[in-house]
This record gives sequence, C-alpha cells and structure tokens, in this order.
Amino acid sequence: MNKILTTIYFKLLVIGCCVLLVFACQDDEFVPEAPVFSKITSLYALDSVIVSGEMGDWIAIQGQNISEAKEIHFNDVAVAIEETYYEDDILYLQVPIAMPTEIDNKVKLTTEGGSFDFNFTVNIPDIKLTGMFNEYTAPGDTMKIYGEFFDLYEVDTLNTVVVFEGKEQPVIQVGSNFITVAVPEDVTENIKIELVNKKYNASAVCPGYYRDRQALVTNFDDVPYTGTSGVDYVGLWENPEPVDGNYSLLTVGSEGSGWSYLIGTGFAYTDDMKDHPEKYEVKFELNMILPIMNTHFYLYNYWNHAPAQITPADLVVQSLGVWQTVRFPLERLIPIGFEGNKDYIGSFNIRIESPAGEPLKMGWDNFRISLKE
Repeated sequence: MNKILTTIYFKLLVIGCCVLLVFACQDDEFVPEAPVFSKITSLYALDSVIVSGEMGDWIAIQGQNISEAKEIHFNDVAVAIEETYYEDDILYLQVPIAMPTEIDNKVKLTTEGGSFDFNFTVNIPDIKLTGMFNEYTAPGDTMKIYGEFFDLYEVDTLNTVVVFEGKEQPVIQVGSNFITVAVPEDVTENIKIELVNKKYNASAVCPGYYRDRQALVTNFDDVPYTGTSGVDYVGLWENPEPVDGNYSLLTVGSEGSGWSYLIGTGFAYTDDMKDHPEKYEVKFELNMILPIMNTHFYLYNYWNHAPAQITPADLVVQSLGVWQTVRFPLERLIPIGFEGNKDYIGSFNIRIESPAGEPLKMGWDNFRISLKE
C-alpha cells in the first residue's frame, strides 16, 4: 500500500512540475517587448515626418510594439489613452489642448515593455482678442469682448484684467470665446484695450479702438452730416436709446421704402484708402429693431462706380434691439484696382430699397473708416 501511495505522490509531483514548467514557458512567451519608435507624421500624410504641431492637431506615431501604450505625454501633458486609435503599427491621437507646466519639447510613450521619447514641439497659441461687441459701449456699462484660447489660459475673474489706457478692470464673466468687463467711468476715447492674464503672464491687444474717432465719416454730432440726403432720419431719438448722441433712425412702414437714401454725405478719403481699399473697413454701430428678410441696401461713392449691394445676410445681428458694431470691407465702397478718376472719390452714401410688406426700424451711428488689424 505504501508503495502505491509513494508512486501516486511521485506521479503527482512530476505532473505538478510539468505544469509549473508549462506556466513558466507561457510567462516567457508573454514577456512584453520594448516599444520601438519609427517616426511621427501628420494624420493626412503618413510618409512625411513632422517635428512640431498645433494643439488639437491629429497626428500619427509610427513604430513597433506600441499598440498597448499605457501613457503618452506631450511635454508633461498626458494624452487620454481611451481616445487614441491603433492600426498597423500606427497610433493615431490628438495633440492635447492643455497648457504644460514644464516644457521639454518631447513626446514620451510608455508600454509594459518600456518607453521611448522623441523630439516634438507643441506650438502654444497666444491668447487672442478678436473684437469688441460694441466699440461705443458707454462708460460705466458692461462691454463684451471676443477672443480665443480663454480656456487654455484658464482665464477667470481672479487672474485676468482688461486695461483701458492704464486703468485695470477685473473680468466679470468668462465664456469659451468672450469675456465681459465694466468700462471705467472716466475712460477716454480713441484708445486701445488690452487683456492681461496674470496666471501665465500673457496679454493681448484688442483689434479696433474704443470709441474710434480717427476717421469718422459722421457721428451726426460734432462730426457733422455734410449732405442733405437722409437728413430727416437723423435726431436724438429715444427709442431705441442712443448709443452716442444723435443717430440715424430708419423707420419704414409696411408700404415699403421705394428708392430712398439713408445717408449721403461727403468724406475726405486718404490716398492710401483710395489706392489700397483692401487694407480698410467701414465700421458703424447698428441697432436692429425689426428683422429684415428682403430689404437691400447699396453702399457706394456717389455715381463713381456701380454700388455694392448689402443684403440682409450682411446685417446679421446677435440680438434685436441691441447696439453692436458692424463692419464691411472698404472695397465694397471703393473697388480694388479702380481705374477711374480717384479725385471724384469724395462721398459716402447708403441707399435703401425695401419691398411692400416688410416694415423697417433700425438705428445707425458713428460711420467711420478703420484700418484692418
């Protein structure tokens, strides 16, 4: 009996050793191999090596043994692994949209088998302002300013201010593409506005000028209306409230306007405006009270060339009943490459035609010519 038990124990021992050897061999077979870097390319040109990219770009890391990447960092910013895609020795991913703390201009990829890094520069965009909702916002009122990369720079009410010629105002509200700020009560006209983000020591100057007076065609006040056409529309109207003193209020009943002039006045264009209209734009403040669908406007220098049509699509506003700054390229008024007599370019006119059945009510003010920025 003892011999039988001994034999059984021996056989079990042998079987156990064999099982252990099998598992050991299996473990050896599954030792992860080290990842090997080949190149990094654009998502759309897999043969072209790149060494830099923008935040948000889709790129391709090519190599071997990278299908099970555990961590990927651009500088010290981690990639969300679940948002990557692997196929045929290529790992597709998006450059993270996040501000690094430490910048070494490298990408590091880690798997269970090891890691590698390679040189790659992530271009960090500058914080940017793109324009004021209403350049003639009254002192003391709240202004909306548009821009880009506010989330990236973590703009908030504590770390960012808007500077009006040396006067710092804290940001009141932050959206993905806008901020709001109170205009100082004692602010002066015709000044630049700057955003200062103190967290990342970044700044941006807003295009345009606050209450721009550099090349006013007319503001219907101290820069007078020199013509006669459309003068009946001008006054210190109460509804809507003025944006800046007298303004032109176009009101037409459902009978339609026929051929009518909103504005017709003289203006001394500079030689550069006449020769390079593509560098300039026409700006004004518009308050659309009633929406328009079929009304057309014509912007032109008096009979010097064919007038440019302004359609309802050119006058899209965010909200009815609110003053906002609107702009057109000056080449709508003075065509690029105009070969006529430029000495005759000396007026500014807007003609209207509204059909029967579409009443109009809208305010216009502060017509001016501004350099594009």
